[in-house]
Amino acid sequence: MAERLSARTLLLGGVMIVIAALFVGSVQDPDFWWHIRIGQWMTENGRLPSRDIFTFTVPNHVWTDHEYLTESLMWLIYSNMGAIGIAIFFGLVTYAGFYLMYRQVRREPFVIVGVGLALGAVAGSPIWGPRAQMITFALTCLELYWIQGYLSGRSRALQFFPLVVALWANLHGGWVIGFVWLGIALAAELVGWVWDRENLAHRAHVRFLAIITAASAVAVLATPHGFSLYLYPFQTVTSMAQERLIVEWFSPDFHQPYLRPFEAMVFVLIVGVALRRPKLYDLLLSMAALALALQSVRNVALFVAATTPVIITTYSAYWREISSARRWKPTLPTRPVFAVVTAIALAVITLATVVHIAGEVLPSRQQSLTASNYPVGAADWLAAHPEVGTKMYNQYGWGGYLAYRFYPQPNRKVFIFGEAALMGDGLLNDYEDIQTLRPDWRSMLDKYGVDYVVYNKGEALSNVLITEPDWKVVYQDSEAVIFVRNP
Repeated sequence: MAERLSARTLLLGGVMIVIAALFVGSVQDPDFWWHIRIGQWMTENGRLPSRDIFTFTVPNHVWTDHEYLTESLMWLIYSNMGAIGIAIFFGLVTYAGFYLMYRQVRREPFVIVGVGLALGAVAGSPIWGPRAQMITFALTCLELYWIQGYLSGRSRALQFFPLVVALWANLHGGWVIGFVWLGIALAAELVGWVWDRENLAHRAHVRFLAIITAASAVAVLATPHGFSLYLYPFQTVTSMAQERLIVEWFSPDFHQPYLRPFEAMVFVLIVGVALRRPKLYDLLLSMAALALALQSVRNVALFVAATTPVIITTYSAYWREISSARRWKPTLPTRPVFAVVTAIALAVITLATVVHIAGEVLPSRQQSLTASNYPVGAADWLAAHPEVGTKMYNQYGWGGYLAYRFYPQPNRKVFIFGEAALMGDGLLNDYEDIQTLRPDWRSMLDKYGVDYVVYNKGEALSNVLITEPDWKVVYQDSEAVIFVRNP
């Protein structure tokens, strides 16, 4: 037992325990509310939605619900365990991704492994949380683990990847990123084959990877959506309206303090590549992951998944060179004493982590966060006054919460909610015209027959509506204000 309670156990065990506190937290994703509401709808109706059901603006839009399985699972968990169950579930999913990253680098010096995993966990902290995107993060980690095992000759588990794709395509629209990682591995092996024709391993790898890619492309069809699912990811990435309007599609703003760890990780990656020339596959993987993260802040999670093992591997080689040249070894207490210290330290770390997580998922904390981020009071007022209003204009991020509270009430259908691809660029542009008070904002409200507005208090639209003779305030609190059009 004393042999197991080593310095490696203390460092890696401590890191793997502490980072769990970053993955389990209260629900703050605005899309959460409509996810569980549509999950409830599918459970009750025994089918997938074919058209939008939450808005009065685009009810004819075809709904390709690419994450229906996740939403059904979310509703099942939420209906039985509440927000605590959701937080724990997605925390475990994220933790599984980090465990798979650890498996990739477990043979490297434990000091570098521990520091690298900790850096990755902190760098991605703005992204972690109870959200469907964590499934794509974990499955990306699984795929990269299998690719690394195959290219190193240790495993052929990658042959099962088409089965993973079949599941992934039913869980989240991020399945398309799996083909990016396969494409990078295929490109690296193709270059290796062209560069060294006598190395038959590269040719064998190209053939195997091509077969897996083709089989995985076919596996995407194993969904209720069939061929239409192939087009869905491109509707999102080619949407200029989404990139302009939705915060998580913005490029990272390095003036924000919460992105400093990500910025540090980028520098660490660049320095590591400069110190030690990486393999072509690692270089291409890092470049692609960095490009994705710089394009959209939501891709920081993918950057962490792809580059954390690369950073650890790169610095491990440099660490070995330094250690070998200096023949340096740390001086530690005797084994029995150190074992006792390790056991006590890990027990304290575990207790502190459990206490922190328990505080994060307290129902009272969740209620407080919900009240400070969503129009809870305004929704309560609307519920108490069902006769008020027929068509609503709402803030984009609140649409999911309002749909959760009021569907299927016809006069409480929302103007817009967070399924941007379903909303379409036309509605997104019209929403932005009103939100930003462009010259046609009044005519846009008239176009959709809006007779009441639920919006953030103190924002430009609210400040202007207060001065408009056609509108009057019927409710306001610290978060939201409700305007009703005068008859």
